[in-house]
Amino acid sequence: MMIYNQRPLIKLVNWTLKLSLVLIVGGLSLTLATNTSNQATAIAATKAKKTVKAVNPKQQQTVNLVLQPNSANQLNEYINQTVTPGNPNYRKYLTPQQFADTYGQSNDNIQTIKNYFEQYQLKTKVYAGNIVLKLTGTTKNVERAFHVKLNNVKVIGNSYQKPNHNYKLPAAISANVLGVFGLANNTYANPAKDLSAHLTKTENEINTNQGAPQKFMDRYNAGALYKNNHVGAGQTVGIISFAKFKPNDATKFWKYVGIPVKKNRIKVYHVTKTAYNGEDETAMDVEQAGAMAPKANLNVYVGNPSALGMLNSLATALAQNKVDTLSISWGQSENQITTQLKLGMLPKNYNQIMNLLFQQAAVQGISTFASTGDNGAYDGMGENRYPKLTVDSPASSPYVTSVGGTTLPRKYTINGKKVVIEHERAWSTDFMYPRFDNQPTINPSINPQKWVSSYFAGGGGGFSTLNSVPDYQAGFSGVGTYRAAQVWKYKDGYLSRLKVPQIITGTNSGRNLPDISGNADPNTGYASYHNGNFYTTGGTSVVTPQMAGMAAVINSAQGKRMGFWNPQIYRFAQTNYSPFTPLESANNNSNLYYTGQPGKLYNQATGLGTINFGKLNDAFSAQQ
Repeated sequence: MMIYNQRPLIKLVNWTLKLSLVLIVGGLSLTLATNTSNQATAIAATKAKKTVKAVNPKQQQTVNLVLQPNSANQLNEYINQTVTPGNPNYRKYLTPQQFADTYGQSNDNIQTIKNYFEQYQLKTKVYAGNIVLKLTGTTKNVERAFHVKLNNVKVIGNSYQKPNHNYKLPAAISANVLGVFGLANNTYANPAKDLSAHLTKTENEINTNQGAPQKFMDRYNAGALYKNNHVGAGQTVGIISFAKFKPNDATKFWKYVGIPVKKNRIKVYHVTKTAYNGEDETAMDVEQAGAMAPKANLNVYVGNPSALGMLNSLATALAQNKVDTLSISWGQSENQITTQLKLGMLPKNYNQIMNLLFQQAAVQGISTFASTGDNGAYDGMGENRYPKLTVDSPASSPYVTSVGGTTLPRKYTINGKKVVIEHERAWSTDFMYPRFDNQPTINPSINPQKWVSSYFAGGGGGFSTLNSVPDYQAGFSGVGTYRAAQVWKYKDGYLSRLKVPQIITGTNSGRNLPDISGNADPNTGYASYHNGNFYTTGGTSVVTPQMAGMAAVINSAQGKRMGFWNPQIYRFAQTNYSPFTPLESANNNSNLYYTGQPGKLYNQATGLGTINFGKLNDAFSAQQ
């Protein structure tokens, strides 16, 4: 969680500066000092004051045990079999019970674990699949069961719960435990929220303007499927969210934009308690997914904005096995995850655990989509002392289809000069910098959040440090190589913006993000409705539910789940009838760092590129 606050500059690094910004990251107070032209920023750091206080013994706690899977190596093999034509297990997905029988813990082991915790008056719930066990009870009883003391830690506005030492469980229990969530906690960020352009519009304006969902359908040839009435019938789209939600917002939106939808299509599951105020994000996700697939149902899983909330929402959706596609617009940078791992806020094998859940989704035939974030190649900008290349999780999981962003052709007037975006390109605000430079309020000292969301807005993408290159990307044209136009540079205590971008080429390892992209720029964005008002909005969290909705449409056209997309779409992209349009230009086509790679099918700014959904549906049909 990143906290912004203003305070006097602690240290000036060989420069007389007047403006400062403080970012709280873990236990460090990081001070940024900028000159008035926004061209350079000095960095200073000091140890932040930390307080530790025991958690109320009567406070209710939720803790999850993630259990060791059986035959883990065979799990990945089975996933590949389900999406490989000609294999005996092609399109043969498992139920949660079948997953439990093959890959989950035995019922006897589950009962042994339940018996142990129930003797400490903790309620137990096992999610179907026999991988995740949920415990609820008081702080006092949790501490007794795990042999720890839980403390609340505060560091200048940032607070989290953490045990005083590593937990201890009986050997017979511990041997079957992969990790524990909830003894310590973390908080997710909502990267898209600040990118909403809050422009109230009337019903008629929304129906006729270019922000309506029809814009997406026309741009990416979704109409080819709708002509045959394949509009998501028999499908359910799952939405993972961490904010309250008013279903009436979505039903009003669909009515206003003229999309006929079935009644009572939304079900909301309150998985864990949440007090996060981000209802507009959830409304936007449901509205966009439901607009793409008007006859599909929508299951919304609402939980606490944390790894614990994510885990329980995913486990609930997988246990029910009612959703055919899944959309996740929330996440955090891998850089932040690394920091939280060091602080003990996450289990050491956190990434392995999240991948395990997405593997379960894949073998059950659920197509999962996750947004790559909205700070370009510098995911989570604001939590760091300086722009650091990093990507977003869970989008970086090799078992998730990661969704990046583009911007559409449009004419702009910037400082009296006309600027024309002639072709769809990677989304970033680099061409808007001259306008931001002329606006004094876009300054880290005056409005740090606006400064970040202005200068560091773009579709996420790059290389994962937590996940290796998956088989479907290995050897693929453009994967592992990159071309970049470096605009921001940190050196000798200063963050500076280069007058002329430095062109860098090279190679890198790790899972490449994104996989696919679509229009995410708020300036060319989409309509949304929340709490009586219409908005134009953008971000990769808009495109992600759109993709999940289109996946449901394709499923309805095919008459079955298409399962895990990635191994299939990378095959399609190498054919003569590829459904993808690579955005390969090396010029004016960056996500604030990575650019297109001319002549290659993949780049880290936009992945495989944009989708022609008519051709994509044909590609799925051809391999039946």
